[in-house]
Amino acid sequence: MKKSFFRGSPFFIVFLLGMRIFVFSQNQVRVDADNQHITVFLNRAQIDAKVRATLQAGTTKLIISNVASTIDPSSIQVGGKGDVVIMGVKFKHNYLGNKKRNVLEDSIRITTTEVQTIDMLIKVADNERNMLMANSNIKNEKDGVTPEDLKEMLDFFRTKLTEIGTRQMQLARQSKEANDKLARLQRQLTSQGGNLNQPAGEIELTVSSKSNATLDINLSYVANAAGWSPAYDIRAKDVKSDITLGYRANVFQNTGIDWKNVRLTLSTSNPSEGGTKPELYAQYVSVFEPRPLARGAMDGKALYNSEAAAAPASESDDQDKMATTANFVNTIQTTLAVNFEITMPYTIISGGNPEMVDIQNFNLPATYKYYAVPKYDRDAFLTAIITNWEKYNLLPGSANIYFEGTFVGTSTIANSDTKDSLLISLGRDKKIITKRETIEAFKSRRNIGSNVRESFGFRITLRNTKSEPINIVIEDQIPISQDSRIEVETEELQGADYNKETGKLIWNLTLQPLDNKEIILKYNVKYPKGKNIQGL
Repeated sequence: MKKSFFRGSPFFIVFLLGMRIFVFSQNQVRVDADNQHITVFLNRAQIDAKVRATLQAGTTKLIISNVASTIDPSSIQVGGKGDVVIMGVKFKHNYLGNKKRNVLEDSIRITTTEVQTIDMLIKVADNERNMLMANSNIKNEKDGVTPEDLKEMLDFFRTKLTEIGTRQMQLARQSKEANDKLARLQRQLTSQGGNLNQPAGEIELTVSSKSNATLDINLSYVANAAGWSPAYDIRAKDVKSDITLGYRANVFQNTGIDWKNVRLTLSTSNPSEGGTKPELYAQYVSVFEPRPLARGAMDGKALYNSEAAAAPASESDDQDKMATTANFVNTIQTTLAVNFEITMPYTIISGGNPEMVDIQNFNLPATYKYYAVPKYDRDAFLTAIITNWEKYNLLPGSANIYFEGTFVGTSTIANSDTKDSLLISLGRDKKIITKRETIEAFKSRRNIGSNVRESFGFRITLRNTKSEPINIVIEDQIPISQDSRIEVETEELQGADYNKETGKLIWNLTLQPLDNKEIILKYNVKYPKGKNIQGL
């Protein structure tokens, strides 16, 4: 028997040793990260995960899957236990590793094959029935067909047709179910859009070990395309009760991985804003010569939007008493932010609808007051005034308003100013009627030397049709001159609180049930002849 030239030779032994060293040095292990804790900032999220891997002696490429594809690579932190040395950390995209797309595409492929198989079986059943019917002509007794033969043939046809018909009905039902399933899968694939085209994220660790070892890794990184925004439910039983405020969070994420049964911490920090102090540079001024504006470019009128956004239907008082995630939240005040730790696990799907998370529920002492601006709107607006609001850690956000058990509209909570109290609008009250009209008898325009003097007068009427007294604030304004040639003088303000810097007028009034009140406002504006004055 002829022996190979290399077998048993020194060259062959060296070659095998080289192969062993090559394979050993290229040892690769794949593991999934176990995502356990997510800190969601207003923009971005920090993901903390655990990884366990069994390694052989030597150098190993440890590929960690189930990590976000939107990682900030500079934020990756790796630590843990094990007799190994981490030689390198690298993030990369795997364009073939999108498990969601792979699962959906596999399901579509399997269901398509199922539909095709059922269609084929339907055609077979149809052909069987056609062949059977083509041979159903029965000859008479002259051709040797006896009654016994006829009965036997009828029994045969009946049995076969019943069998084929039953099979056709079953196949038709299976075909409908399979086609419906296929349509749902295709809609799901389409609805996911770019999320399913997202490549999978992977972290590659190069580790070295002197012997076989089990490595426990703590993995942490920051991912983009995630965050949360505040939302509120505000309920007031009546104008004598405290306000119930439900503090909630809309948590969203499109990181490419699903957060399954993770512990959530919501942080009021926003890493995208940066933490570097701004610098002041020289501020230069110069004369600006504006171009003439075309007529109609500005009309000097303020815009007012009185439409309320759609919102969910009213909820019963019993639902307020049900336990929510707000019962499982720990609030932690840090130097630069507030963290809300949700102690019950949550699942948030990547690319799915935002998940609503209850943070806290408060009973807020409030005073109620009506506000009206008859210049722009004839309705009065009920407001709740809350003091010491800073301790509730509220962020600017939208709020659904419920008053007396009924949804009345949406409002906003804005805490960006430095006022001592927080004013929350609770919506319109149609039972308080206001009206602002021009006093034609006072309105005039006269020439005085080289100047023109215009007089303006307005009558504001109020009516309280409620069965209880109300406190109401009426707001109006006087024009402000920014030109020394234009003079504005007040003639009658009827006890208003007048802010000369802003021109704002405020009347604090109390209206008894079915009470009527009238406010008169008069002022004059003097300016040079031949000048067109804007803003009157």
